[in-house]
Order: sequence, then structure tokens, then C-alpha cells
Amino acid sequence: MKITKIEAIPYTIPYHYPVIAASGTLDSAEHVLVRIYTDEGPVGVSEAVVRSFVYGESQASIIAAIRLWFEPALVGADPFAVEENNARVSWIVANNTAHGAIDIALHDIRGKVTSQPSWRLLGGDGKAMRVTSILTMGDPDEAGEQASKIASLSGITSFKIKVGGNPREDVARVAAVRKAVGEDAYIYVDANHGWSAETAIRALTAIADHGVDLVEEPSPAGDTIGRQRLAQQVPITVMADESAPTLADAARELWTGSARALSIKVTRTGFTESAKLIALAEGLGARTLIGSQADGMVGAAAGLAFGSAFPRVAGEPGELDFYTILSDQLVVDYLEVKDGRLTPSSKPGIGVEIDEDKLHHYRIDRR
Repeated sequence: MKITKIEAIPYTIPYHYPVIAASGTLDSAEHVLVRIYTDEGPVGVSEAVVRSFVYGESQASIIAAIRLWFEPALVGADPFAVEENNARVSWIVANNTAHGAIDIALHDIRGKVTSQPSWRLLGGDGKAMRVTSILTMGDPDEAGEQASKIASLSGITSFKIKVGGNPREDVARVAAVRKAVGEDAYIYVDANHGWSAETAIRALTAIADHGVDLVEEPSPAGDTIGRQRLAQQVPITVMADESAPTLADAARELWTGSARALSIKVTRTGFTESAKLIALAEGLGARTLIGSQADGMVGAAAGLAFGSAFPRVAGEPGELDFYTILSDQLVVDYLEVKDGRLTPSSKPGIGVEIDEDKLHHYRIDRR
């Protein structure tokens, strides 16, 4: 079996409401659907999620990278040789989500050829994962009402709250959500580098009083000394995300003590490097959670298939329901949160089938 073509299709789907974070505001999913074709029929599917203010990628840059570099390097290769194929494109620097999408699509092919779900090929047993829902920055009372509604409708009891703005408002938002969902719910926060180290120390000390034990990216990663001081002084575990987009970056953050947990974003690091990140964290005694790149349902299915296969992350709540913020999906069969959990598909590969009519409607390269 050989790779014959790699397709990259840009599409945009509006959100139900804007998602506000310290690093920027999103009001639509501007993603790239990636499909790897083979000479024997099976097609691998994934999505590259654009985060221009995080990685400097755009739909146009992802498509250009795939057409100019990834496709010429991989056409003619055996899609089962995932490690070898990753080595073939390792010279392509940055382009994080393009790398991740290629890797996931290769794993999807393996599943389709063997008629096995990806989670089984990764060593999992298909257990459901507890889901974390992400709450946007905004009015504290509205955040509490939103959390209460989500808990009531889907049974979700784990929430990540966006912070990183005015510390007083951030603390009030956390307090409102805690009051709305009760003491038994799990809550953590994400500042998206929005605070200085000094401000983060003050804010997190107050936030910890509301039963919060984890903070994602509290301050700029470039302030190495400040991050280390923060991690030592606050009563909350610091989790690396944007500061650790690669295995080497993650090793640095954990080894220097700037973080004691990693957010594993599968659409950023693919299955192959994500597995290495889990092994790194396990060796250094750090926590690992499945994070969200603002994934649509294609990315969520990949994150679920991967996360459920590794007990170390499957035992933690995963950020797997961001797709519910999108006003529509590209897939035929929808994932559905039940009792606060998602069960991975038993279909081959990552378990998604693209709705070609919806893809035609939302793609932006043929308008």
C-alpha cells in the first residue's frame, strides 16, 4: 500500500457564541480537513486546527505546507510506517498542527485497513472518558449559569474556566461557577499567559480557596524565572500547554520546574508524539490531561480515541466537548456526551465519516 495524494480543504463553521480568552477571541472554527489517499482505497482523515495567535499558522499556511512539503515527502510511502513517515517530514520546522493532522490521518488509515478502532490499536479497551467543558471569560454570574446548564443537560461535572484578565473578576467567576456546580465538581483554570507572574501568584492564591488545584499557562512562558518562582509559590499545580508544543519544549518545562502537568492536544502533536509526551510525563511524575485546540468533532474523535487508550490520561477528565460550541459539524454520526462521559467509536480508525454535502457547504476554497 502506498500514499498517492494528500488533500487539504479549508472550511469555516460559525460558533454559537464567541469564546473569549486572555490570548484572543474566537467566533468560528477556521480549520483544515486533511485526507491522505492510498492506492488500495482507504483514506485517512483528520483536521488541522488554526490558532494563528498561538502558533502563527493560518488555513493558507497549513495548506501551503502540506502541498509544498508534506505531500511531496510522503507520496509513495507506506502509510503503515508511521515513525518512518514522521522522520521523513521532521525537517519541516514549526507547522505544529499540520504535523499533527498528518500523523492522525496515518493512524486513521491503519485502523481502516485492519478494521479496528484506533483506540484498540493503541492498546486501549474503549472505556468512556469523563468530559471537561470549557467556560469562556465574561460575566461571573453568566459563567455560573452556563456551567449549571451544561451540568444539567449533559451530566458534566468537570469545568475549565478561562481567566487571565482582571484578577478580581477572575476570582469572582471561579467563585460563581463553584457555587453553581457544587463542591463535588472538578474545576481548573486557564489564564492563556494573561497574567504576569506576580499577578498570577496573587490571583491563584485566592482562586485556590475555591477548590481549584490546577492552572494552565498562568503567565508568559518567556519569563522563565517568573514561571519557576510562580510554580514554587502557588498552592496550585501549573500545567503547560502553549509553552510546550513539542516533546523538547515539554521536557524543558517539566525539568526546570516551570510546570508539573502537561495538556496533551492531540491535534497539535498527533498520536505518535502525544504518546511520547505521556511517557515523558510519567517518567517525571507529572499529570497529563487531554486538552482542546478548539477542535471540531473530527478532532474531538481523534482526542477521544487516543485519550481513552492510555490509562494515565483516561483517568483524568478530557476537554472533549468543544465541538458543541460549533453551530454544525462535518461528520455523519455525532458524538454525544452522556452522564458526563464520551464513549469512543467502535468504527475503524478514529471513527468518523465526513458528510460530503456539509463539507461542500462550509469549505471556503470554492466560493
